[in-house]
This record gives sequence, structure tokens and C-alpha cells, in this order.
Amino acid sequence: MKTKLIPFVLTVSVCLGLFAGCQSSELHSYSEEATTDTAGTEAADTTETAKDYTPAYEAYDPDEVMLTVNGIDVTWGELFYWYEYDVSSIENYYGDITDWDAECSFAEGKTNREYVMETALDTVKHYCALESKAKELGVELTEQDEADLQTTWQNNVDSYGNGDEATFIEYLGKAFLTKDLYDHINKVSKLYERLLDEKYGVNGVKLGEDEVVSKAEELGYVRAKHILLSTVDDSKAALPDDQIAEKKATAESLLAELKGITDKTKLEARFDELVAEYSEDPGADYYTDGYTFQSGAGTMDTTFETAVLGLGDYELSEIVETDYGYHIILRLPLKSTAAVEYTSETESTPLSYYVAQNLFGTETDSWAEASTVEYTKTYEKMDIGEVFSKATSTSSGS
Repeated sequence: MKTKLIPFVLTVSVCLGLFAGCQSSELHSYSEEATTDTAGTEAADTTETAKDYTPAYEAYDPDEVMLTVNGIDVTWGELFYWYEYDVSSIENYYGDITDWDAECSFAEGKTNREYVMETALDTVKHYCALESKAKELGVELTEQDEADLQTTWQNNVDSYGNGDEATFIEYLGKAFLTKDLYDHINKVSKLYERLLDEKYGVNGVKLGEDEVVSKAEELGYVRAKHILLSTVDDSKAALPDDQIAEKKATAESLLAELKGITDKTKLEARFDELVAEYSEDPGADYYTDGYTFQSGAGTMDTTFETAVLGLGDYELSEIVETDYGYHIILRLPLKSTAAVEYTSETESTPLSYYVAQNLFGTETDSWAEASTVEYTKTYEKMDIGEVFSKATSTSSGS
């Protein structure tokens, strides 16, 4: 089951993202056209329903323990936070849940009741399993971690509370987050990072090249460089026909030259020279190893991705036309240190990190699965449908 797990959990119910990734290339596609709901299908209804879930939240004391995981208390306040996330997601896409025993639109084969309760339980099991595993292994937050958490808190106070802590805490409350729960989520997020580093090294450096490449191939990652001759101007308007024709002729000339090189090393070296001289993709300044991406993830232009997938290592494409212009693509073998994403103008995340994270995810899943869960009588008697029936709703329009 896919959980709302770390290290990016804070974005789930309240917009507190502080780190905007450096979007260096237009080929990366994050358009609304590619956006789907949690189940991976187009949303049936995009009418947003504004609801007040406060009466549902007040069904129990937020400090009341509902269950324990590995002996760690899980309160109503924490459990409700995850319940509300899923309920609001469903209702924002599909309208009010009127039948909790009907099939959930987000999860085929599960009722709304099963989906919401099981997903929340799975999430808290992952959090508690990480806490207990960290304690077992003697992994603790570093002084730098604590300083980073404080910096994050202060940045959020400045951004969302205008520098006033009380205002920011009130803001958190609108998303059913107390400061204690906010701190807890972020501390466990940091523990996740420490455990990940302990097991696989920073950015997965403890993994061997062959291990990274083998797993990345299994996950559908590919790598390619390209030469882009743009057929649009800075405002995305098409260039005059004569200029487009000139670009096409240049692309044909470059491709003909490249096809005449049979040595793989010389081919890539010459390709790099032509990228520097001719390519009009600003991403080339950052992604010097080319673009490494996961096929089917929806992060790249689909025409470009299809062309890459049709090539073998060190194979050249024919001229590929996208909305951005003419491309000549050279697919290359995967490389563990190649950047998958830039997190700032100077910092990138390599392929080895994503492989390590995937491997670690499998391990944390096993920890959660093996957790010991004990339920209180209050939890056993709770009817989630009855709880959320207390919420009030007003339509915000379409």
C-alpha cells in the first residue's frame, strides 16, 4: 500500500513546502494536463467542496489514545489528521461521501471506509515502526538535524505567520495540526533520513554501481542526452517558417555527421560538443550527464520519452519533433551519479539516492507490516462514517 510517508509528509494537508526544485528544462512536464488523482485516473469531478471538518475532529479528545504501535501511543489528533487528508481528497474530487460502504473511487476493490481507515493505519504504523527501529539501532537526530528543524520552523513562522509563532500555530490548527504533531512529523522525517543514510550512505553512496544500475533498470529509469533546435521563441510562439526550415536543415546536417561516428566514446564526445554549440535547451547547463528519468512517471515530455524508450544504449534517434522544436537524442547507459533532479541551482539528487530510497521503502514496509498494533475500546467502537457525518459543507463552485 502506498502511504503518505516521509520525507515530504508536511505537504500533505497544509502548504508548507519551502524548497522549490530548480526547473531547468522545459522537457520536464508538470502541466495540469498530466495531473491525475491518487488512483492514477482522471478525476471524475473537479468541483471543489469546501468543508468544515472541525465537528468531526471534536468527536473525541485530540489527546485520547486510540491505539498503540510497538507500544507507541497514537492519539485521536494524529489519527484524525490522516483521516481528514484522505476524506478531503476524496470529497474534493468526487463530492461528499454519502455511502461509506460504497467502493472508493481512489482504490478499486475497497470501500470508502476501508480505504480511509486502512491508509491512515498504514501511515501511523510506518511512522511508529521508524521510531522504534531508530531506537533499536541507536540512531538519533544530529545537532545539525535539530538546527535544520528549527530553521524550518522559523521559516514557516515567517512565511505563514508573518513572523508571529501564535499566528502560525493558529494556521496549523486549520489543518488539524498542533505544534506537537507538526514537530513529531518532522522529527520522524529526519529519523527517516538518518536511517536511510545509515543503511545506504548519503545519496546511496554505499551502493555499488552495478547494484544501482540493475535496480534502476528494474524501476524503469533511462538516461539520454539531446540536442534541441528550438522552433519557438521565448513566449512559446512559433518562429517564422523560414527559420524553422533552417533549424530542420541544421538538425539533419548534425544527425548525418553523428551517424558517421561508430566509436561509442567518440560519438558521445562529439555529441557533447554539438550540444554546447547548438542545443537551445537551458537544462544542458545543469544536466551534463543528460536526463535521467523514470519512464511512465509523467515527468518528461511524452514524445521525447517515447523516442528515448525506442532506442538502445548509444543509439541515435532520427529527428524528433516536439512542441519545443527538433531533437536529436542519444540514449546512454544508466550512471549512478547522474542527476535525476536539481533541488537548487547548485545541488542535485543522483540516481543512487532514488534507488536507495526505493530499497529502503521496501524495508520500512516490512517494519510496518511486522509492527504490533493494539487497539483501545474507543477505537474499536468508532464508526468513521458517523464521525465524518458531523462535518458541514458548502460548495465553493466550479
